[in-house]
Order: sequence, then C-alpha cells, then structure tokens
Amino acid sequence: MTHKLLLVDFENVQQVDLSRLDDNFHIVIFVGSGQKNVPIDLVASAQKLGGRVDWHRVEGNGNNALDFHIACKLGRVLEKSPSLHCIVLSKDKGFDPLLRYLNKNGLKCKRINSLLELEPKSATTEEPNFKRVFDLLSKSEKKSRPRKRATLSQHISSMFQKNISQSDIDRIIDIFFANKLISETNNTLTYEF
Repeated sequence: MTHKLLLVDFENVQQVDLSRLDDNFHIVIFVGSGQKNVPIDLVASAQKLGGRVDWHRVEGNGNNALDFHIACKLGRVLEKSPSLHCIVLSKDKGFDPLLRYLNKNGLKCKRINSLLELEPKSATTEEPNFKRVFDLLSKSEKKSRPRKRATLSQHISSMFQKNISQSDIDRIIDIFFANKLISETNNTLTYEF
C-alpha cells in the first residue's frame, strides 16, 4: 500500500536514485518538453519499481510550466487521498508557499532538494570530501563564500583541482542541504555555519 507520493521536478533535479526509496513510495517523474535525454541508470532503476513509477512529459514551454503540472497533480491526488504524505523533489523554493498552505490545512507535504534528506543518516558529514569542503568554507569569510549553486559547484571543483566528478560535487552539496548547513532562497545560498 502506497503511503507516500514523490513528485520529481526532473528539470530541476537530475540526481534521482530511486533505489533509496522503500515500498511505501509511488513516484511521478515530471520531464520538461525540452528535455530529450534521461540517464539510463534512472530508467533502469525506474523499471525495477514497475507500476510504482509514472513518467509525465510536460507539453509546451513557458516559465514554470512543469511546476504548474506538479501543483495540479498534488491537488488532484490530495483531494482523493488526504492522508497521503506528498514530497516534492525540487530545488525550486517556489513550491514552499503552496506546501505551507496545504500543511496548514491538515495535509502532509514537504519539499526536499535531494533524496538524501529522506535519510539524513546516509548524508553523513563524516565523508572525507565533505569534511574538506566544510573545513575550507568554514575558514573563509561568510561574505566571500559562493552565493549561487553553480558557483559553489565550481568552487568545490577547484578545491580538488578539478579532480572530482560532478556527481561527487552534487553529493557534497546535497549533504550540506540535508544537514541544513546551507539553505537557498531566490537562487541565493545562505550558509548556516
């Protein structure tokens, strides 16, 4: 029996490891009309989950087109199943006012930046690469730290003299978010350390 619904904003988050999810999840992956490729690892892991994964290609372009599809799906699902726990996987904070409203009305909804936030124990701050980045950022003045996610990604790459994979960089950034050491508002990062 499904108790949780994960709505994936694939335009916004491409690091999606479905193997982390337990059997209580049903997953809907929203793909933008301009997105032509989906990583084979994601497709393979989605196939293993069978009918628990749905793909939704958004027709047409426009600002927030995909976000409106997610919001519509959220409303339709919650109207039929108000006890369902809904999770939006997106780095877009534009969902937050809607989710706060739904929670105020007794529904269970939240937004996460990464699937690591569902299992914070696996988002350990003890990983050597994370510790190195945390230590270097801790030593720098807050006002000189990267303010955008892309800049932070480049900054981390340079810390390792560009000898680190993008997936490792994304994991380090996800650990920051999962442990609430970084937050993001209007595409600007705030450091909580």
